[in-house]
Amino acid sequence: MKIALFGSTGPTGKEVIKQALEAGYGVTAFARNPEKLQEFKHEKLKIIKGELSDREAIEDAIRGADGVISVLGPSGNVKNTALSDGVQNIVDAMKKLGVNRIIALATPSVKDVNDRFDFKFRFLVALVKTGVRGAYDEIVRIGDIVRSSGLKWTLVRVGLLNDKSVQPVKVGYYGHGLLSVPISRASIAKFMLDQVTTTDYIRKAPGISN
Repeated sequence: MKIALFGSTGPTGKEVIKQALEAGYGVTAFARNPEKLQEFKHEKLKIIKGELSDREAIEDAIRGADGVISVLGPSGNVKNTALSDGVQNIVDAMKKLGVNRIIALATPSVKDVNDRFDFKFRFLVALVKTGVRGAYDEIVRIGDIVRSSGLKWTLVRVGLLNDKSVQPVKVGYYGHGLLSVPISRASIAKFMLDQVTTTDYIRKAPGISN
């Protein structure tokens, strides 16, 4: 099994690399700054340096992959669409190369028809929308791009992240009384990796929490 990973140098991306290598997967990590991955030395890890605007480098990362995992997301507020444009480049490269499976990280800002009203998550979304509108717009646009891609996609929506170990995960939709807000990065990584080999959530956008 070979995974192409985008967003590899952040805490969640590093957790995906760690768990994927432990599972025996091959990982191609796309990174603007490969030096941030110096802690990983493994024969099954390949690092490709590039920007999300570099279509050729993106294709190099995706070529031969069984699936793509994206943990890309805005860090703080943003004032352009470079991130979502990059996700569109990833989708385009996948279509060109015949790689169909993508699992992408999202947040409650990305709505789903199965959601119901949930005050705690609606409040979180309102904070993001009013406080960092550029980030909110990018999160929503990334969700729209993945959903409309025509690929075998899964959007994994998460609340507030922490650095705890892998914990049992609740999976569902907002407003049904199941999901809480906290989720560990390790739990996210495990859930996303599990989706590469299962069809349970293809073309679905579940929320997950601990």
